[in-house]
Amino acid sequence: MTRISALPLFATILVALASSTTVSAFGGVFGKKSTGGASSKLPLPTLNKETNRYDKSPLDDGKYPYDAIGSALRHGPSPFLTRTFNADEYEQGILKYMLTAKCDRSEATGNVDAKLNNAADWVYQKMEEKKGKPKVDFTKLDKKQAALTAVWALGITPLALNVVLSTADQFINSPGPSVIKGP
Repeated sequence: MTRISALPLFATILVALASSTTVSAFGGVFGKKSTGGASSKLPLPTLNKETNRYDKSPLDDGKYPYDAIGSALRHGPSPFLTRTFNADEYEQGILKYMLTAKCDRSEATGNVDAKLNNAADWVYQKMEEKKGKPKVDFTKLDKKQAALTAVWALGITPLALNVVLSTADQFINSPGPSVIKGP
């Protein structure tokens, strides 16, 4: 049973190490880079009709305003996982949003992350913006939300995993009547 209860700690350390190795591939640590304001000529991507893929502009440096950990802190696990394990699809989503919305990479990154997190709320927000409501900056890091995300990621999730694994271990290794095992 000691082996099972150490598993959540091991899983947490493994996830932390894996995410720290992917951080360097996506830019800075937690902060938002200053983009110096939107220029009059945005580096908009183009759609390559032959490959049906978006190609970034030569003027686009390709750097995200925040890294994958920043995506997780701002918008939860869905954009983090997509960005980490399916980087090409994520980049194509950013380029597509840049082209359709005629915006810079920073704004596109925040919007794609928000849409990956909760598409219904994101669509609702965009409809409200069309009606005249203030535009939301999805790249902004809310410190309270970041703290709650960290508590869930490092505290509650490993605890819940430990409970599930301990229960499974007791079910499998303890003698007694069971629907699966029989009397």
